[in-house]
Amino acid sequence: MMSFIESDTYKNLVMLYEKELMFSARYELYSLIARSDGFIEYANIYDSFARQDREHARIWLRNLSQGNLPGTAETLIESAKAENNLASIEYQNAIQVARQEGYNEIVSLMAGIANINFNHELVFQQMYNNIILNQVYCKPNEILWTCIQCGNIMSGLCAPEICPVCGFPQGYYRPLNDCIY
Repeated sequence: MMSFIESDTYKNLVMLYEKELMFSARYELYSLIARSDGFIEYANIYDSFARQDREHARIWLRNLSQGNLPGTAETLIESAKAENNLASIEYQNAIQVARQEGYNEIVSLMAGIANINFNHELVFQQMYNNIILNQVYCKPNEILWTCIQCGNIMSGLCAPEICPVCGFPQGYYRPLNDCIY
């Protein structure tokens, strides 16, 4: 028997995962359009279907990972690689074609978005490094931390385990001057 990763079932799950993600994103965008056109209930239906399709994608991702969802560190590395591939290969190929066909405005847009994707790669790398170095909520030097829930600012080597103002956990803190994105 062939390995699961080599099977057609695995390939089909990859395709279904990608399609469900694509539909989820598409429906989120269509919801915004319907809402701006004044069709609030239609927008709500698009939102509902987007959530459902995102859940379908999560189901297929879990199956692709043979029962477990990948951890954050693993998703950060995968995301950094994907952003690099998109920016350095796929966008560059698309830019070359658009340039040859004389679509200079589209070339400029593609180049700008490729640069944004390179930035995404750097942000994912930084986030991954923070996890590996155990520096997400503690830093080697004292810094200012801000609660993203209530805006409380505190100084210290580590973010507080619980925000003394709103009571939210440490996961709601980030370095004040660290505008990752």
